[in-house]
Amino acid sequence: MKRLFIFFVTLTILLSACSAPTVDIPAASPGPSTEATRTRRPSRTPGPTKTLIPSHTPKSSNTITPIPGLPIIPTFTPTFDVRTIVTATPAPKAECPKVTSAENADLEFLDLSFEKKENRWNAEENLLNFLNQYGAKALYDAAKSPQANDIHDVLLQDLTNDGEPEIAMGAIWFYIFGCKNGKYEKLLFLEPDGYLHPASIFSVKDINLDNIPEMTLLTGVLSQGGHTYQIYAWNGERFANLLVSGDKDYPDSGRIWVEATGKIHYTDINNDFVQELILDSGIPVWSIYHDGLPWRNERTVYSWNGKNYEPGHREFAEPEFRFQSIQDGDLALSQQEYDKAIELYQQAIFNAELKTYSSEIRQNLQYAWLNGLNNSTQPTPTPPAPDPAEYPRLAAYAYYRMVILHSFLGETEAAQVKYATLQEKFPVESPGHPYVEMATDFWNAYQSSGLMYEACAAAIAYADAHPEILIPLGSDYHGMQSHQYQPADVCPFR
Repeated sequence: MKRLFIFFVTLTILLSACSAPTVDIPAASPGPSTEATRTRRPSRTPGPTKTLIPSHTPKSSNTITPIPGLPIIPTFTPTFDVRTIVTATPAPKAECPKVTSAENADLEFLDLSFEKKENRWNAEENLLNFLNQYGAKALYDAAKSPQANDIHDVLLQDLTNDGEPEIAMGAIWFYIFGCKNGKYEKLLFLEPDGYLHPASIFSVKDINLDNIPEMTLLTGVLSQGGHTYQIYAWNGERFANLLVSGDKDYPDSGRIWVEATGKIHYTDINNDFVQELILDSGIPVWSIYHDGLPWRNERTVYSWNGKNYEPGHREFAEPEFRFQSIQDGDLALSQQEYDKAIELYQQAIFNAELKTYSSEIRQNLQYAWLNGLNNSTQPTPTPPAPDPAEYPRLAAYAYYRMVILHSFLGETEAAQVKYATLQEKFPVESPGHPYVEMATDFWNAYQSSGLMYEACAAAIAYADAHPEILIPLGSDYHGMQSHQYQPADVCPFR
């Protein structure tokens, strides 16, 4: 998806708004409600503190840089017990070579400009020779001198807790050099990116309170502005990447991808003194934007689990299209944010400002974007008429999801109200009636067995036999951020 081009492009993207659905949307009253008397099963452990949709986001005492249109995540229940942190015992003081004066040292080797090919080819060898003759402080000072060229992000700091500073720098490659067995050695080596730029230092601080600083590095930038980050820390033997790798054969390959306008930052959002990494994905530019419409900012919280920083809580900016509210509700439910899920399903049913969507509307958005990109004098393409079947399908699915969620929570009265409303509003001739049939299969199985597993199996079997009901929820034309629904997605309580 992330294709390389030769040049960077930064665009201000103005999209033509799609017309609101022309189908009748019920008045904003959600009808009978049992929320005031909700009783949960006594044995159920409450999920994380709920995150409300953007218009109801409570103020947080934590400092989290806001991104326009993206809610601020309030405090949530930590999954890592800070009391289990094992702080690193200081290592025996490293023995480094005895340093002589570098006052008259030849620093010509520090010119790594493109014309100095021999210096570039031999950069690592020259750096180690200088270190073992003059020491890290001398190299640090020399790398800051006028003789140095194309050397970046020079850092002199104790990164291994051994009482002696290591030196990190970008010198075509990215290096960390430190003392081992009485001499300087290469402790970390990272290849440059596709533009031959070395990794750069984003932050160096002890974010997980183990007495070892973590180094967050910007490791690469692609032609359309997308960029990657990695986090390295000394584990007693080597500098290891603290991001989970998807490939067991390459344990240090874990990385965070951020779009051109995306950002990361650290903050303690659950007040346990261990900072979380907050990823705001941003919006891509150029061809990726066109190919992946529609886009929203996505926020992911990476939390420390005692060994790695791993992705956890996710949420998107406010939904613009009705299907996005459905998908946000399903995401919230998967994260045990049950009240938020119900609110989003209600929003999909009653919010008349949510826009309709179809493959034709997506194509229209792409045409409009291309016209703006090329400064075309052609008129903006007329938005196609909304699909009158989309609203009843999505609204019926939203009612169905509330039926299964209330059933799971043991809220029998609320489940009955939603099930009756679903049957009433979407009769046989309605495009939304297949979701009534799926709800009926779920309901009957649950009433007869009392088991969510059996009820979900019945709903999934219906979806498997009628895969067309999955397409309006999320398919290939819903964009690159969309979830593409499979039968198992319609009932997660298994």
